[in-house]
Amino acid sequence: MDVQARRSAGTHAAFALPLMRPGMRLLDCGCGPGSITLGLAERVRPGGAIGIDLDAGALAQANEKAAERGLNAAFLQAQVYELPFGAAEFDGVFSHALFEHLEHPVQALRELRRVMKPGAFIALRSADWGGTVMEPWDDAVAEALDACREVQSASGGDAHAGRKLSAWLRAAGFHHVTPSASYEIAAPTPLAAGVLARRLDLHGYGEQAATLGEWSARPGALLAQAWFEAVGWKPWM
Repeated sequence: MDVQARRSAGTHAAFALPLMRPGMRLLDCGCGPGSITLGLAERVRPGGAIGIDLDAGALAQANEKAAERGLNAAFLQAQVYELPFGAAEFDGVFSHALFEHLEHPVQALRELRRVMKPGAFIALRSADWGGTVMEPWDDAVAEALDACREVQSASGGDAHAGRKLSAWLRAAGFHHVTPSASYEIAAPTPLAAGVLARRLDLHGYGEQAATLGEWSARPGALLAQAWFEAVGWKPWM
């Protein structure tokens, strides 16, 4: 949760911010504790944003922060495959770090398309484990990162989701799809590596988790992740 709460619209939704205008109604899928969603709501004032997630604790935290900041933002527990909204309700949809975890991404995108107004935009950002960089190099850490990819796939996700976002959007019926890519330094390294290590440990990769944790404590250890962005539009007709 600490890693998610450090994210903001300015740092993790910068590619999508130019698409947003005052008065828009936005949907943020996989919002976590709402740190990005609140920035989006601020961007579109006097409009607002709704964030959805499965984590009830994170949603409660997000609703508290929205009230504290006086923003037009609400957070609901909902499944992206079956949204609790009517057709054509949103001017834009945003999602960060969700689609790499989905077993049926195109199905989810078709459901999102249903709740979007004609001409609305969708902006996605997902990691791609095929572009991970570490320094200093360590063969054992490379094996630990391979294990992270295996865990992602075994959990029903796609470790290479980032590069596939554009194709998924087109398959779901979106037009004028534009991809982009960037790198993100996982900082502080021990915090980011700790998240990965805990996930490895939960899935029976205790040795690899320990290796990753030890490596991340080295002075100057650096871990960088490739991220892909994709923007698409719902056709007017």
